Amino acid sequence: MRENSTERRSGKKVLVLACSVMEKEIRQFQNGRLEFKFFDYGLHRTPENMAQAIQLEIDKASDEDYEGIILGYGLCSNGIVGITSKKLRLIIPRIHDCISLFLGSVESYQKQSKEFPGTYYLTPGWIDKGQTPVSKFKSYAQAYGEETARWVLHEEMKHYTRIVFIDTGVYPREPYRAIARENAEFLGISYEELQGSPNLFKKLLHGPWGKEFLIIERNQSVRQESFLDL
Repeated sequence: MRENSTERRSGKKVLVLACSVMEKEIRQFQNGRLEFKFFDYGLHRTPENMAQAIQLEIDKASDEDYEGIILGYGLCSNGIVGITSKKLRLIIPRIHDCISLFLGSVESYQKQSKEFPGTYYLTPGWIDKGQTPVSKFKSYAQAYGEETARWVLHEEMKHYTRIVFIDTGVYPREPYRAIARENAEFLGISYEELQGSPNLFKKLLHGPWGKEFLIIERNQSVRQESFLDL
């Protein structure tokens, strides 16, 4: 990936490894040169397993004729720290987690975090493939009973004061909006909506890769320090 864009002349494909909660947002930028592999969202619950799963796919890709690899992950609780590619360069968004991708920039996410620190974000992809407070409660209730489930969920969510639904523009809005609102009502906290932006997704997949991205050269590893000054 010598050029700062996926518009290449070599004809080689670029491999995209990303979380399944952003699959539709990423696939909308297919240009015929991108090949995708999406991972189960459950890796977020076990960050120690995330690097292993991604590293396995990177190692497999080293035996194929790709031009490079793009990761649809941020630091994600250090889940990508230590990842290395021996033969192919890695492009990684310089973000702490995927909310910056859905909102279009680190700055947009930082603004929200500063003004409303106790925010629980939901996107259509998270509703479909991840978990919501309501789905967590139902799962806990099956395992422990409703009384214990309510206590556990309260402890998990006690610092949140609002739910924000991010409309990313690639799903029918109303069904997911209704689910997000239901979750806010269930928790008894405020509900708001934000319009997502495709800008950072587009840059991630097609460039240019400026300061918003890390370019990890061959035989170098992803380091936590690269994300600390965000």
